[in-house]
Amino acid sequence: MPKINVARLVAPGKPLEVGLADKPVPGPNDVLVKVAACSLVPNSFNVINGYTPFVMQDFPAVFGLDVAGTVEAVGEHVIDLEVGERVYVDPWLTCNTCHQCRRGRTDLCPYGCLRGYMAPTEHGGQVINQYPLGGLSEYVLSPAAKVARLPESIDLLTASRFGYVGTSFAALLKAGLGPGKSLLINGVTGTLGVAAVAIALGMGATKILGVGRNRELLERVRQMAPGRVETISSEDGVDLVAWAKERTGGIGVDAMYDCLGMGGDAGGTSALLRAVKDGGGAALVAGGAVGDVTQTYMEVLMQDVHAKGSNWFNAAEIDRMIAMIAAGVIDLSYMEHRSFALSEVNEAFEFVGSRPGGFVNVVVLPGESGTAAA
Repeated sequence: MPKINVARLVAPGKPLEVGLADKPVPGPNDVLVKVAACSLVPNSFNVINGYTPFVMQDFPAVFGLDVAGTVEAVGEHVIDLEVGERVYVDPWLTCNTCHQCRRGRTDLCPYGCLRGYMAPTEHGGQVINQYPLGGLSEYVLSPAAKVARLPESIDLLTASRFGYVGTSFAALLKAGLGPGKSLLINGVTGTLGVAAVAIALGMGATKILGVGRNRELLERVRQMAPGRVETISSEDGVDLVAWAKERTGGIGVDAMYDCLGMGGDAGGTSALLRAVKDGGGAALVAGGAVGDVTQTYMEVLMQDVHAKGSNWFNAAEIDRMIAMIAAGVIDLSYMEHRSFALSEVNEAFEFVGSRPGGFVNVVVLPGESGTAAA
């Protein structure tokens, strides 16, 4: 069989090894995608080093979450995708037969997992090995239903970040954000947070308040739309709830988006729920914060602030987001792509582990070799 280049994780905490694998052949309902770019999000550093409780595929594992590329071949039962089309490959895989999948809530599938990355529950281990090639490979296989077309106006490096951008998009919808509304983002300087600012601006939010720690990055976030975006450091010793209410006429924000990374303090999240106005909404993602988010019985009864979990997006949401990006409604030009060849995959993980901030998109190019490029 023809061989392809891949990067394998032999065990958590060990360097990835670049080698060869058999070039996959699509099944009847699959699509074979030639990978142009695989984005490495900050949490991928934690996953490969065993710092998370997630279930991973059998080792050695071809790692790699988000992929953008072109269709190389399609299975015999695939009807509406053609060779040569530019696509984003959604890595969220589900069983498609459980109660949640059948009622349209694939995000709640107990077997749900992220191809080439991890499964949040032990049940997901039954699905993640069905598609063992992650994005750190010249080719990936995907169910045809998980492939989204990309217009020519969206470059493939940007599209390789769509997993995290889509996560923020879906979460803001769940929080009830829309035109003329205000938003509070906790963790605004990270990958999810910066994306949320760009998306919220495109959705017509009139006031975006961002909480983070790094003052330099906070200023960069503010500069995305001075006047509509305000930021503050959680290390300034300021009452953040009072700060948010002061900037919203004393009533609080319409929506809150919490996207704290690994090790974040859920106590801070719980406190910031009090900055949401009565009847407002909140969405929590990422799952990296430690601790409990609580509301008293009377707070639930009298304030009616709904906190929802949001761990991914569905096909309709990613298509809607792509359309808004293609039209220029959502502006992702803030991204600074830092590219690495497949042979430099360990250097890429080392760089993303240094937490360069949400403006930087760390990308591995499986079809290229050479030195890292800015």
